[in-house]
Amino acid sequence: MYIISACLCGVNCKYSGKNNLNDRCLKLFREGRAVLVCPEQLGGLPTPRNPVELNSAASEVLDGNGKALSNKGEDVTKQFIDGAYETLKIAKELGATKAILKEGSPSCGSNFVYDGTFTGNKIKGKGITALLLENEGITVFSDEDLEVNNSKLVYLNEFDREKAKKRRLFEQGEEEESYGEEYFDLTENLTDMSELPPTVEENVKKLMISLARDLMGFEEIDEIAEATGLSVEEVEEILEEE
Repeated sequence: MYIISACLCGVNCKYSGKNNLNDRCLKLFREGRAVLVCPEQLGGLPTPRNPVELNSAASEVLDGNGKALSNKGEDVTKQFIDGAYETLKIAKELGATKAILKEGSPSCGSNFVYDGTFTGNKIKGKGITALLLENEGITVFSDEDLEVNNSKLVYLNEFDREKAKKRRLFEQGEEEESYGEEYFDLTENLTDMSELPPTVEENVKKLMISLARDLMGFEEIDEIAEATGLSVEEVEEILEEE
């Protein structure tokens, strides 16, 4: 059973009174595999409401050393903490072991949040609810963890590698796999594949596919395409030549 941010299933509960509909989350809900929550509403805040950001890390807010403040200076820390614990209570009552929460939210962000200046600047961190659920052993995915990323030739850094691992974990329902600690940057001196001679370009593509399969453990063609940035057709063509 999943706990899912209600806004991801089309409920108009985000601060602006709108939603962040995600088709994959909606499918889980329609299949009866998820329960919807909105931590801010569970904490007693209205919709719409003023945008809120954290002035310190979520762990410090939970410990009483930080605050959740609106862009008007309202202190809504209590409501955010209350909503987080209400969400945890629901998860425990349902026996939920996984959650899919809205990325970037001061409650639900699991990879990044905004820095408290209301200038749109993102920083690495977690929302209050996401951190509380993780501390209680619940696996937290963000909606962005579920999206296909075709902008990378390979996953070159920790964030992208973790995103790939979480996406595989979500789709396969298996224990998280270890892909090792070394990172391979095939694009350090390469800005455009078209700069390469055709034969070299072909060999680079084959190498990327090999890394995706042998190093990162991807097996399905769409997974390999996602990890390498190649099209499904390109991957199929190269694999057929083997």
